[in-house]
Amino acid sequence: MPAYSGRAEEGASVGDVLLWVPRVVFFPVYLVTEFVLRRPLGLLITAAERGRWIEEITEAFTFGPTNNIGIVPTALLDFGFQTSVGVYMFYDDFLSKGNAFRVHAAFGGTDWLRLTVADRIPVDENSYFKLRFEGSQRPDFQFFGIGPESKKENLSKYKAKWLDFSANFFAQVKEGNSFELYNSLRTVGFDAVGNADPTEPGADPAENANLADRVKAGQLSLPPGFDGYTAYRQGLRVTLDSRKPRPAPGTGLRLDLGGEHAIDLRRPGSSRWVRYGAAVGGFLDLTGTNRVVSLSVNTQFADPLDDDGVPFTELVQLGGDQAMRGFRPGRLMGRSSAVATLEYRYPIWATLDGAAQVAMGNVFGAHLDGFDPELMRLAFTFGIRTAGERDHSFDILFGAGTETFKDGAALNSVRFVLGATRTF
Repeated sequence: MPAYSGRAEEGASVGDVLLWVPRVVFFPVYLVTEFVLRRPLGLLITAAERGRWIEEITEAFTFGPTNNIGIVPTALLDFGFQTSVGVYMFYDDFLSKGNAFRVHAAFGGTDWLRLTVADRIPVDENSYFKLRFEGSQRPDFQFFGIGPESKKENLSKYKAKWLDFSANFFAQVKEGNSFELYNSLRTVGFDAVGNADPTEPGADPAENANLADRVKAGQLSLPPGFDGYTAYRQGLRVTLDSRKPRPAPGTGLRLDLGGEHAIDLRRPGSSRWVRYGAAVGGFLDLTGTNRVVSLSVNTQFADPLDDDGVPFTELVQLGGDQAMRGFRPGRLMGRSSAVATLEYRYPIWATLDGAAQVAMGNVFGAHLDGFDPELMRLAFTFGIRTAGERDHSFDILFGAGTETFKDGAALNSVRFVLGATRTF
């Protein structure tokens, strides 16, 4: 092209140069996301647009004067856990303008049941009350032990039933800045006999043992709170975020703070605890087009206030939809945790982002007691995320986790993640 301005061509910017670092590091990930995920999804999305699939699906599952009522089938598949199917119902403008009513019911067998009902009542454009109920029972929860050196071979299945009632107030003070107050009442019961069956042909003994079997063999002790509890909880979450909504560039800072006080109503004189933590993240948009490298640090704590310990399901947990997502839910439990996460996120389609993430961290004793770099673990994830809100998305991710550096950091956990998440 003729240089009409008469000026020399601009050289590469600092962002253009820095962009080659994640390009080289994540090139294998790029090959998978590009040719295994993005291009097939692109063909599927193009066919859906031309065939008006979205409109047809919407008409099939929604009704009402403005299609504000819908019923949608759901499914949950998470390797190592029992598969379930369900139905999700929404009713917008329920009873009044802006009221959002939701119901989700799921079934994974006569021993796997879940029902969630929620109603969000608007106060104004930036705040709302939310009432929520959840009742569930599952036989496939997993326990590996407590502390940084819990072992994969101690995997134990157990059953749990719980009822949870909560009332929340959420307010967005300024774009990106918000706070949430909540109260909840949760009652939980456990059974050390889960759905594991070591007699099943071809069963792996390491993957098919009940917690009762491990305790009987002296390999594990029953965790604190296993006799059940009824917790009344009060908490506060605060978020400060300097970034603007997309499609604005993604450079900025984010700070999340949270604290909670809980009391076991079955033992009010001996069982109280607090949970609190903070996460801070820095985000650098390398090109101004939402090719973002981020680094976040997250610490969480759980402390008893009385003689009884914190129930094990109220301890700090890593894995699942928490930090270190390459591990299964509940894989790591402790009194505290420290995690650093490096992520590269980049657009690959109009509504999709590629994401590659590596996290380093672990759980520890009270107030990071016993912290040792040799006890750190690594967790990796890569895949595709929806490109809506910066820190809330629907993900299709593959993940893996390692043993501690002390034990050679060998891979010992592989996970497929399909569902919603948060960055912190």
